[in-house]
Amino acid sequence: MRRSLWFPRLAVVAVLGCSSAVAVHSTADAAGGRPSATAGRPQPRQVKSRVLRASKALARRAGSALPAGGFGNGVFQVYETPSGSSAGVGQFTVMTGANNPSGAGRDVLFGQGAPGTSYMIVRDVTAGVDYVQGRMLTHANEVSLDDRVSFQQTTGTTRTTHWQAGGFLLAQDVSVTGDTVANSRVTVTTTINDFNTPRHKYQIQYLWDTAIGADDGPVIQPRTAGVPYGPFDPTVGVEQTSTTAGDTVVVDGHVNSGPPSLAVALSGSDNPQAAPDSVKYLCWPDAIFAPLGGYVTDNTRDISDPRSDCLNQQGNADSAVEYLWSADANTSPSGEVKVAASLRMSPPTPYATTMRAGGISLGSATATLTDTATGRPIAGRSVKFSAGGRTACDVVTDADGKATCGGLLGGLLGYDVSYAGDGIWAPSTAHGGLLLRGSRSSGGLAR
Repeated sequence: MRRSLWFPRLAVVAVLGCSSAVAVHSTADAAGGRPSATAGRPQPRQVKSRVLRASKALARRAGSALPAGGFGNGVFQVYETPSGSSAGVGQFTVMTGANNPSGAGRDVLFGQGAPGTSYMIVRDVTAGVDYVQGRMLTHANEVSLDDRVSFQQTTGTTRTTHWQAGGFLLAQDVSVTGDTVANSRVTVTTTINDFNTPRHKYQIQYLWDTAIGADDGPVIQPRTAGVPYGPFDPTVGVEQTSTTAGDTVVVDGHVNSGPPSLAVALSGSDNPQAAPDSVKYLCWPDAIFAPLGGYVTDNTRDISDPRSDCLNQQGNADSAVEYLWSADANTSPSGEVKVAASLRMSPPTPYATTMRAGGISLGSATATLTDTATGRPIAGRSVKFSAGGRTACDVVTDADGKATCGGLLGGLLGYDVSYAGDGIWAPSTAHGGLLLRGSRSSGGLAR
């Protein structure tokens, strides 16, 4: 099912409040194809443009690619809209921190440090009202949580936003935990305390606009829970719906000449009582118009390819991930409902690499970079050749993992070649030339 990119009009073919999926169809009205259902409200292009303008206004820390502010643990840095803002209180975005192996200041969620495109909707199913984080209201039963903010507090690397919504209290925790790359998490927890008599049923939806590094249309690799990203395993670029527990690994798929340099695993709550009903990989510009739980994925529609019809304001693919939970406050003695989703680095420790350097022939030197566990070549990685205290070449490995430096190298001391590493592959070095000293590889995760 194809949807027009910027001008969809959504006809809901179900009763709002029903817990089952609803079909979303696109039609165009007579006034130039504009959606009358969303007249006067922000469009996807406007939303993202506003976020990018805000990101450009953020102060940058000296000597770092990270914007000032936010909170984190060095591996991840979270930026969240504070209480008192005009719109989107509690919306957030995530970047890589200064100690992340992929380098600082890379997007994990869209925004370059300015939140605005990843948010929550809570449906009071019993009352038939949807409470939306921010001002992106697209259906008659939606109201903004911005008008119901109670207070916000920050404790260490956790920020909690509280709202009073109808007959229940709502809280969102955005928390960064861990002290290593392997155990670092960004966890978003939503808690409902229901004071209605009788208590109500609810649905909670997270829509996260993933943007891995420079790729706003990342691919995914569905995995069994806890199984890390496999750089030689297939990835998926077409829309998907999953109703089974597991991880969704999001990967920068179309911005590198070789294997990706950053992958992040998204997971629902480990609590069996709060397992998500579904996890959807979908088109962000279309998903923001769909009613809660109502987006119907199309597994023939590629939303990651640069030629996709799902595009951002720069004309690039624009995918996202959506979580949906259903909960009944009657099942809890205290009337409390709690769900959560998290993101983390994948693999938790970069895979080991091996660098092999050869001798010098006619002024040229070669080196090969491979995955230590499998021996398979690693393409698209920059390796540096140096000799006599100076850098002679900075060369990208080819499909065979090979790099060649044609500069005059060596002498009796030979040359050194190194790979700096990233979030997928660990660093490695080797020495070559007339006096071979062998090769050295880093430690990493075997598979």
